[in-house]
Amino acid sequence: MSGKNAQGLTEQEFLNSYNPEKYEHPSVTVDTLIFTVDKSGEDYHLQILLVRREDHPFLHKWAVPGGFVGMKESVEQAAVRKLEEETGLRDTYLEQLYTWGDVERDPRTRIISVSYIALIPRETLLCAEKEGRCPAVLTTREGKQDMRRAAWHHVSIREGRLQLQGGNGVLDEKDLAFDHGRMIRLALERMKNKVFYTDIAFKLLPEKFTFPELQRLYEAILEEKLHAPNFRRDMKKWVEQTDEKCKPQKAGKPAWYFKRRQNEKH
Repeated sequence: MSGKNAQGLTEQEFLNSYNPEKYEHPSVTVDTLIFTVDKSGEDYHLQILLVRREDHPFLHKWAVPGGFVGMKESVEQAAVRKLEEETGLRDTYLEQLYTWGDVERDPRTRIISVSYIALIPRETLLCAEKEGRCPAVLTTREGKQDMRRAAWHHVSIREGRLQLQGGNGVLDEKDLAFDHGRMIRLALERMKNKVFYTDIAFKLLPEKFTFPELQRLYEAILEEKLHAPNFRRDMKKWVEQTDEKCKPQKAGKPAWYFKRRQNEKH
């Protein structure tokens, strides 16, 4: 087999003469949908982190945190970088969601975006905040200040409509930049579909939890109430009881702590 092509070039000669500007090529970005759970009330609520854009396009619209992929990083490395910029965290659950490639999805130029889901337990975020690792002002890769405001929003689907509620009131898809409403919808659908056949829900929990806490988390993801005895039966293969009990918040018996079974194959 010859080591030269039809033009008589070796691979190295071909690469030396290759002109990357010969063909048009799109830019590539990552968008990281960062979820946690609000446990402040009797019912839990799924939350997503959004940033408010302070430049065109979509000036003042809310958006999923994202940015362009650097020439010397993979798309996953870029997603990890954005996660750390927004939360100060690196070692957390990250799952690729979908690649968005509609031709006119970004008015600036042809841009393809790879989206990721990140799931962070509330306790992990609180610990990072206490340690000062959650940045108050986001920064770009070049180190310049990016004055977008970040805020957590309760997220749900109400009567078929995406609804987000935070400190700035209630938002819907028209308040979001780009195709980020579709991204959030798909992420919610992905989690709902995987919650009973994978351990994805446990990525939002601390190492130890009570059964009521576990059920409230599932109800937050599924957006429906669950029958406690049936839920406990379904969860037996996923969890095991520890030898610890939690301190009761109100009058009543302390509940046992549980943890995810480590030997369960999924």
